[in-house]
Amino acid sequence: MITKLFPKFLILFLIAYTPVWSQYDMNIHGGGQAIFNSYNDLKNGLTENRQITVQFKGSKKVNTPKKWKLTVRLLDDFYEGNYSVAAEMASLRINLQGGSNDYLAGSIIGRELPLSKFQESVIIETTAPISQTKPHKFSFDLAIKGGTHLLTIPNGTYTSTYEFTLYDTSSGMDRLLTRQTSSFGTARFQINYNGNYGNQLAELRNGASEFVFNFDTPAQRAQGMTIAIDNALYIKSYQGHQVMVKTADNLMYNTDMTHSLPVSLLKLKTTFNTIETGNQSDARLVQTYGPISLSTQEQTIAAFPKWSQSISYNLELSIPPGLKELQQASGRYETYLYFVIVPN
Repeated sequence: MITKLFPKFLILFLIAYTPVWSQYDMNIHGGGQAIFNSYNDLKNGLTENRQITVQFKGSKKVNTPKKWKLTVRLLDDFYEGNYSVAAEMASLRINLQGGSNDYLAGSIIGRELPLSKFQESVIIETTAPISQTKPHKFSFDLAIKGGTHLLTIPNGTYTSTYEFTLYDTSSGMDRLLTRQTSSFGTARFQINYNGNYGNQLAELRNGASEFVFNFDTPAQRAQGMTIAIDNALYIKSYQGHQVMVKTADNLMYNTDMTHSLPVSLLKLKTTFNTIETGNQSDARLVQTYGPISLSTQEQTIAAFPKWSQSISYNLELSIPPGLKELQQASGRYETYLYFVIVPN
């Protein structure tokens, strides 16, 4: 009896399982890739038009679900060797709807789809029937957000993989109809920034990796405070350049997050220290700026128009006297500074 029951169970299992998966035809086609060539590209982000296209249809052998949805996610972050960009820094935007999408009039279609490797974004959810003849077709632009996450990684092609899933949602639950992944690395963008070539370096020295302002009395708050460090910022660049600075956030919060201070209270001044170059008279070409009020927007603090082996700068960070914002301050506040070398 056991030998007879086992084949029957196996046959019934295959009959129940196979048609659900095979009765929906889904195809994925990749497009080009955004190429980040400039500092502004890396700072502001780029979009690649029609970077990915998905099309699907149902089989005439199966009844279309009363309600269904199509979702998308990334299988992983974008990787280039040991460097990565979080999947959440990307999103899809519908560029073209084609095929049998006349059926989908009045459906709920997501226009801006945040990508994630943990959660699926709903492209469409509808009660319209799934076409059994001409495929539904959706094309998407891939948008990559700009910012520090792109400015701190090397050149290369950063890749991930899409996953599209079709569900029957008629019962109020998600029942899988079909799932397809794109070819490995179809989701991608390239960084080819001139400033990443060569042996360049921005380094904080002599304790400049941390500026600590200790205000122990009301009198100290009223007087303000200045911390100056000589030879604090070491810059190595193979061509003319600017040095820019920005903060991680517009606000500094205390430890228990009950109070905040604007980073613009902090003033930064840069002065020239030393230069290593073939012609010492080039030192007169070094330009420094400040004091500036810190901000999340990049600001130039130094510039040099020619080649040099290295340049060192002194940094002076200060909190001016008489700031009313400090009267209610309590605890430890902190922010992070980013120093960026931008080739001329």
